[in-house]
Amino acid sequence: MRYNKSVFRSLAMVTQLGLCVLTPTVLGVLAGSYIDSRFGTKTLLVFLILGVLGGARGAYVMAKSLIEREAREERKEKERLMERAAGQTEASADRPKTPSRIVPPADREDRS
Repeated sequence: MRYNKSVFRSLAMVTQLGLCVLTPTVLGVLAGSYIDSRFGTKTLLVFLILGVLGGARGAYVMAKSLIEREAREERKEKERLMERAAGQTEASADRPKTPSRIVPPADREDRS
């Protein structure tokens, strides 16, 4: 099996985003439920909404940073390829052609 970096990176991103949204939501529900049972108030819905909003903000920040990192890596790779291509053309243009070591058949008879 060939290692495909982008597939595993995408899978990790989806997992992180899911956990980033799920964790604050669950914590909001647990906190709201605890406060409701402890003090007899009706704050579960408020904490649920706060948890969802917190998870959405966290997912947005994470997705934005991942997109910026991908763009930065792509830009660096493009620059590296451009430098490599520029280095190859300069080196081949500066280096003189080396003479061939193969002697044509007509010259072999003369040398013998």
